[in-house]
Amino acid sequence: MIYKCDENKREDLLNFLYNEPSMNLFAIGDIETYGFEHFDLDVWAYVDSKDEISGVLVRYKENVMPIHGKEFEGFDTFLPLIQSLTPLYISGNEEVIAQYEEEFEDYEKKENYLAECKELAMESPLVQEVVPLNKEDISLYFDCLKEIGMMKQQTIEEITNELDRDSNAIQVIKDETGKIVSTGRIAVETKLSAMIVAVGTIESYREKGYATAITAALVNICIQKKKTACLFYSNPEAGRVYQHLGFKDTQKWIMLKSKG
Repeated sequence: MIYKCDENKREDLLNFLYNEPSMNLFAIGDIETYGFEHFDLDVWAYVDSKDEISGVLVRYKENVMPIHGKEFEGFDTFLPLIQSLTPLYISGNEEVIAQYEEEFEDYEKKENYLAECKELAMESPLVQEVVPLNKEDISLYFDCLKEIGMMKQQTIEEITNELDRDSNAIQVIKDETGKIVSTGRIAVETKLSAMIVAVGTIESYREKGYATAITAALVNICIQKKKTACLFYSNPEAGRVYQHLGFKDTQKWIMLKSKG
């Protein structure tokens, strides 16, 4: 049986999702941030023959995330629902997405590794150069993202509001002129985990250890909050850097993107 979730199902739903807090970080974060009445979010739960939740389907904007095990009796219920939503993205762990790939042959597949860190294995000598982003420097932050080649996904107002909520959300390194040359941020948080994203350095400043220092600083912030630091990577070279810091690979995260 499948049902649309509301506040009455919050506890049961989160208990299920917190069985894998890092892998389900996005789903948990969406629910804890937006609740069940937000127009960008829909959540369905599948209750199996034992009257227990064995699968969850989350729609956040144009992204759909099926969450369940390898032997899932609700697959024939989830599949037509996902098809009816015509999502731009279908994402989740490798074991789950593998069950849907044949049904979405016109989607492009992208693989990432999900790594997590609970304790730094080494200290970066440059970590003292990492500072929180000041509101006065938001335009410089956008300049840095552009030069790195990252898309600007938020407005100045949105970044300002975010820094009001958490002054440590975005960390940067500046050169001697005050230009922001390296950056990274914490994007999604739950009570147990936090996702590090958008770590990058301007090309002419690379291979100096700046990205490593940014990542180490963000991990330290997560540890102070008693949360596991998580991140995605696809580049093996970046993966080696993260592993030296103390990150350990968990599962592959697969994203199917519509070509239409």
